[in-house]
Amino acid sequence: MSDFIVDPRIEASSVKLGDLKLCEVRLQNDARFPWLVLLPKRAGLIELTDVSAEDDAALWADIRAAEKLVRLAAAHLGFPVTKINIANLGNIVAQLHIHVIARNDQDAAWPGPVWGFGQAEPFAPEQIDALVPVLRTKI
Repeated sequence: MSDFIVDPRIEASSVKLGDLKLCEVRLQNDARFPWLVLLPKRAGLIELTDVSAEDDAALWADIRAAEKLVRLAAAHLGFPVTKINIANLGNIVAQLHIHVIARNDQDAAWPGPVWGFGQAEPFAPEQIDALVPVLRTKI
């Protein structure tokens, strides 16, 4: 785990919330969608299939925990949840990361994917100041 580093693009576009069993969990800084990013704390991972058999259960436990966290974030933001999207793309940032995104049929990108839709709208500082401590207490 000592060789684990966060890709600078992920670091620049998100706020670290803390660490789950295997993953660092980060809040994507896009107020349009309650959105978490999980990064398994292992060096060199690119594909989901790169996660070792020993780490696989911890990864899925972290995804389940992140779903609860993103629902909490959505509730805190007054964002009704119709669907949770869980995805791994890696077309821009190769480092293995899993997106956990709350969606609803009224959000800006519905029913399409959030990727490539408009420009991210960063949270206002007071939103971050209110939301981040709430999420951190649940990690």
